[in-house]
Amino acid sequence: MLEHRRSLEGAWALIARLLAALLPLSGFIYALRILPDLGIIIYQQQYLAFFLTICLVWTFLVVPPRAAGRGESRVPWYDVILALAAGAAGGYVALRYHVIVTEIGLITTDKVLVSIVSITLLLEAVRRHAGWTMVSIGAVALAYAYFGHLLSGPFETRVLRFDRLMMYNYLGDGAILGLPLAVAATIIMAFVLFGQMLFCVGGGQAISDFAFALMGRRRGGPAKVAVVASALFGSLSGSASANVATTGTLTIPMMKQVGYAPREAAAIEAVASTGGLILPPVMAATGFIMAEFLAIPYASVALAAAVPALLFYLCVYLQVDLEAGRRGLTGWRGDDLPALKPALAAVAPVAFPFAVLLWVLFVMLWSPEAAAYIATGATIAVSLFVPRMRQSLRGYLAVLAGAGEAVVFIAMMCAVAGLVVGVLGLTGLGTNLSQNLVAIADGNVWLLLVFAALGCIVLGMGVPVTATYIILVILIGPALVQMGVNELAAHMFVFYFGTLSFLTPPVCLSVFVAASIAKSDPMPTAFTSMRFAIIAYLIPFAFVFNEAFLLQADGASIANAVVGATLGVFLLAAGLVGYLAGRLGLAARLLALAAGLGAITLGASSWALAGAALAVMAGLYLAQRRRHAPLPAVVQSPTAD
Repeated sequence: MLEHRRSLEGAWALIARLLAALLPLSGFIYALRILPDLGIIIYQQQYLAFFLTICLVWTFLVVPPRAAGRGESRVPWYDVILALAAGAAGGYVALRYHVIVTEIGLITTDKVLVSIVSITLLLEAVRRHAGWTMVSIGAVALAYAYFGHLLSGPFETRVLRFDRLMMYNYLGDGAILGLPLAVAATIIMAFVLFGQMLFCVGGGQAISDFAFALMGRRRGGPAKVAVVASALFGSLSGSASANVATTGTLTIPMMKQVGYAPREAAAIEAVASTGGLILPPVMAATGFIMAEFLAIPYASVALAAAVPALLFYLCVYLQVDLEAGRRGLTGWRGDDLPALKPALAAVAPVAFPFAVLLWVLFVMLWSPEAAAYIATGATIAVSLFVPRMRQSLRGYLAVLAGAGEAVVFIAMMCAVAGLVVGVLGLTGLGTNLSQNLVAIADGNVWLLLVFAALGCIVLGMGVPVTATYIILVILIGPALVQMGVNELAAHMFVFYFGTLSFLTPPVCLSVFVAASIAKSDPMPTAFTSMRFAIIAYLIPFAFVFNEAFLLQADGASIANAVVGATLGVFLLAAGLVGYLAGRLGLAARLLALAAGLGAITLGASSWALAGAALAVMAGLYLAQRRRHAPLPAVVQSPTAD
């Protein structure tokens, strides 16, 4: 995210705050169907046009076109014009969509004009937030749809008139005002508000203190704090880079002080923060969009993601612990760590809103946005009864503006992703590409999975994971399903490898942020990150071939998968670090790595092979214990004088 903001003052600042606060308020009104209860019926596209318009106007008022404009206290005349144009075009659609929808097939000057203006302003707003990468993707998609008839072979398209292309992609329900933006404007908006409210009442500090109290004094303590705290923060924030910047400023210097190399400290923080994107219950924004694409409850997606995510963090934690053991690193020895009992007492009120969220989401099976709004209300209620969490009325209201500002970036990305989805639907590229991939793979599922993984990582470089998922699941997902892959597994596979672009060189945003804090070389840091995150590169292949990892099997198969994979993670961690109860030689490390891979893949579906992996681990452990056991004391007989 490349955003540079103005430091607005006076009336400009007030207008910007009001616009930002309007986003969660409108989301709350729409999600709870307050307008229909008042007899006011609106189309979803009317609400989405209104939501996107507010995002565009706020962007032109607050985000300058160049970094040099950072710190401006007033809005330049040209951005005032752009804001007014965005408001006029979007407002026209929001107010008149009930008329537009009845004549959507007719090409008229007003519909073409508002579509061209809105798409152009959307691309400019995205450029200000995220640079040229997403803009280029949107522009290339439009160019392909318009000029694709000049191509030949599988990429050739039918002739599309420019006016119809613009109208469909803005006014149609399958493009910009479609599913990705709808999820951002409802579900994601609700969860961002919940996260912001939780941090406002001190939940972030309570979680951080609890992580430091629980893990800080153990061997390699600061690194374990990074794993725990970043997992909790990352699941809420939905941004790997922001998570690194938040927790890394504390944990990375502490890791360096207890003996971790700068690249190791940066890698641990980057990996732990990125893992938050795949960790339920929030899973950034992508899990909600996945549920909508699959037309299943979000609870089903979150449950399916639980085992792979926990295996990911187990692998990181074990490597951190074993690395500390191998090098004799201690925990934090300073007296500035919070005590466990006070930290536990402080985090207990924070746990209540989480419990409410999980109960409403997974037991009552309410919609995700309703669950998030109820959890937000529970957070406010708890804070009113706990004096140290209580805020002023202005503090609570400020959360609305903060949540609105936080969701603008996500909404922009989802809108451009919707534009690409619209082009793929118009041109049929998604279907053609899937058929070609199946033909190239020639029935080899492994080859197709490798193509998909590489495509996800390459496209994900510099592109938010939500946009990467939306685009690639339409391009590659059907090919995976056509080859017999479970649909949920195919979506989860694309999601995982899109997330891994944050850690995989050469463009690995989380690593760059962490390396800048640690003052380490980014490329060695990136390769160290890949080692810590090794399970994330393996587990997607595992759950494609064994649906028990996604809890899509009987209880015995699920138990076998969990036990086998857990043993495999232990062995992988030991082999990668070269330490178990003591240092492992080269032959022992290779044995551990081979047994670990076997346990994750084959041992997860065979109790006999899982038992073999357990025997290997026990043998290595006992051999190391004997080798490093202290020699017995020699009792000497007394000598005669």
